[in-house]
Amino acid sequence: MLSEVIDLFWIKWELHGMVGFSLFLQFVLLLVGNRWKLQGRRSLYVTIIVWSAYLTADWIATCALSTLLKAKEDYINGKLVVFWTPFLLLHLGGPHTINAFTLADNELWLRSFLGFIIQVGVAVYVYIRFRTNSNILTYMAIPVFVAGIIKYGERIWILRAASRKRFSKSIFSAHETQVDPPNKGSLKVDDRAKTLDEYLRSKGVIQEEKHIYKAFRLYKMFMPLFLDLKLRFDKDLTQKIILPSMSIEFDGAFKVVEMELGFLYDVLYTKTTILQSMAGKILRPICLLSILSALTAFSFKVDKSSYSKPDVAMTYMLLIGAFFLDVFAVISHVSSNWTVLDLTIRHNKVHKFISRLRFFSLIHGGEDKKEIASIAQQSFIKYCLNTEKSWWPKIVRIIDTEDTFAKFCWTTWEPVNDDLKKFIYSSLKQKQEKYRESKFKYEELLQSLTTKGNSVLIREGVLEKIERSLEKFQRSIEDEEFSHYLLLWHIATSLLFHTNHGKYTGSYYRISKLLSDYMMYLLLLRPNMLPKGIGEERIRETRDEVINFLNKQSSETESEAGDALFNINVSSIGTDKRPDGILVQSKSVLRDGRELAHQLERLVVEEWSWDHEEK
Repeated sequence: MLSEVIDLFWIKWELHGMVGFSLFLQFVLLLVGNRWKLQGRRSLYVTIIVWSAYLTADWIATCALSTLLKAKEDYINGKLVVFWTPFLLLHLGGPHTINAFTLADNELWLRSFLGFIIQVGVAVYVYIRFRTNSNILTYMAIPVFVAGIIKYGERIWILRAASRKRFSKSIFSAHETQVDPPNKGSLKVDDRAKTLDEYLRSKGVIQEEKHIYKAFRLYKMFMPLFLDLKLRFDKDLTQKIILPSMSIEFDGAFKVVEMELGFLYDVLYTKTTILQSMAGKILRPICLLSILSALTAFSFKVDKSSYSKPDVAMTYMLLIGAFFLDVFAVISHVSSNWTVLDLTIRHNKVHKFISRLRFFSLIHGGEDKKEIASIAQQSFIKYCLNTEKSWWPKIVRIIDTEDTFAKFCWTTWEPVNDDLKKFIYSSLKQKQEKYRESKFKYEELLQSLTTKGNSVLIREGVLEKIERSLEKFQRSIEDEEFSHYLLLWHIATSLLFHTNHGKYTGSYYRISKLLSDYMMYLLLLRPNMLPKGIGEERIRETRDEVINFLNKQSSETESEAGDALFNINVSSIGTDKRPDGILVQSKSVLRDGRELAHQLERLVVEEWSWDHEEK
């Protein structure tokens, strides 16, 4: 008896539930779809929400279409449910704030295109099968179909445009936007930096918006690096590098980089590309007017007494929701940095209106959000210690072979202060100044970009001493891949930090640990942001070696584990024994990291006359 009641309830309300839930997911993605990478210490929870909503949205809309496809005629007749069909296409198109969750989604655009053909075919079939010429809803569904096909098609087009192959072609075929002042050949670097501001003022760009232009220049110039492609150096490249940054302070520099990455994020993960194009400027009003015409017709032309109140309420929700999603997309894009790039007339009324909109963070979509507030931290020693002492990762590892969930749970966040920003910025400025003093020689630029942890040793004049006492270390610095020396320096930094904890109190002492733990966070959890290599195998072998050592110790804290590793007997690490008894060299960097830590400690104590602040 109970099962029959449940069956009757499900048959009556299943489609209402699926369509309503599909609309709810659209608003979830609208609100948090473009914020999941900007949440700092809440990133894990936001990522789970966005990932679940992104996958579920497509699945629930597809299930609703399948339900309509399998529905019997007596279940459909006399109801508004057929009119809901094109709205499911709108939902499959998704909101403008998120078009892809990962870069892999862009590469699978052809599979999404096949799904587009099938889903549109199913929707059209359901519409034709149950349509009635005497019902005005039959004709009202046509403009909604037009809007749904356009939005779904936009999604496929952007996935294709953001795929690696198409994105690479667009980089080397598109004409780069130029904002160089005239007669650039006769200007000195200092004059050119000064002239850029004058040039932007002549174009009506207000002072508060000039960073957007600098960020866009850098984004266009460094686009090849985002695809692991080499920069195309030309005689004017050095001027382009110097021009946007010579007269900028550290806080402005971080803001420029933030905007630059925002441009890249918009292109790869959102629908900004189509909204910015001429096609988007034509199609967006068509979609908006189509939804508005259907909403108006339903409000004034349809006799709603012929339908049940739940059906009428759901139809209004779909129409108003679709209209709001489109209006939100238009307002958000109009108030974005992309639109500001196109509006260069000062005191223009449109620009004033947009400037007011930019104060509303919800409408603006997060581009004028607060400055970077925290930095992710992942200590390799702490990661090994937690893995060794916890039992639940061993269970989760059955399905999560890379310990991704455990790494996320053990990630901590530290506040970002001005000292850290100034340190990073001053280091880059020193490289820039050295490059400038060399009169922009390519060799000097290449050396600045390829130093692998030994720049401080070169600066202090002790590189030869460390080469003589640690030749193997120097060979690894020169020859090994990025993941090797990143892990090497992280282990050395961690061992020195815990061994000397409380002895030094300078700001650099703390900054070095913050930056080291952040780079380890990238290596463990964001490896796609770093050069490719065999980092995972190296991390795994180093982790196993550290855990094997900690199993023999009684270390309870990270500091105790660091002290123990610093004093470990080097003869017991760095080799693996195969089943045949032959010793082979391990890919673990624990031995090299420990030796580097000891060598640096000796240099600090015996060779360098540093005070506590420098240490």
